[in-house]
Amino acid sequence: MKLYHIFTGELGVNSYFLVTEEGRGAVIDPGEDAEAVFAFAAKKGFTLENCYLTHGHFDHMGCCKALQDAGVKIYVSQADAEKLYTDKNDGALFGHKTEPVHADFTFNDGDVLDFYGFLLRVMATPGHTAGSVCFLTELGIFSGDTLFYESVGRTDLSDGNDEDMARSLKKLVSLKGNFTVYPGHGRATTLEHEKEFNPYL
Repeated sequence: MKLYHIFTGELGVNSYFLVTEEGRGAVIDPGEDAEAVFAFAAKKGFTLENCYLTHGHFDHMGCCKALQDAGVKIYVSQADAEKLYTDKNDGALFGHKTEPVHADFTFNDGDVLDFYGFLLRVMATPGHTAGSVCFLTELGIFSGDTLFYESVGRTDLSDGNDEDMARSLKKLVSLKGNFTVYPGHGRATTLEHEKEFNPYL
């Protein structure tokens, strides 16, 4: 599985692309700029089929309606599904309007999403939002806005919660082995680095 990455939107969301040898693609957190997402897929020569969201905030899901209209299947946690079609995605707080969209599929903690043999194991990590998740994969952890390089996601938006975040971080710390961490914003890191240097862990 090939892994690609671009920055999208005003808030610099990390959009990650998983691409099979046959040219089938999935995106994790496509952001708000559908044109950038489709242009990247065209440049690399793959067809985008699935979209996996770490959570339902506007800056991560803003272009999902355009993706779905083009045939891309949208996946989000059951707990954050409502954010995709209501103002609970916090877009209004930042002056951003998103087109409402209903997810094609929802998932819950412990579910395993299979993208042509590439497995994304869902770990519920509420705190940034009630339905935030991390995807555990053979390539590393796609942590959304739960864990950043030497920082963590904010908990003062909509349904964020400090106690939930603390519990979610403990779950990540308890994972055995080192993992590359691909966050929703900022630079990639490793779980071992965060255990040693992240003041929130």
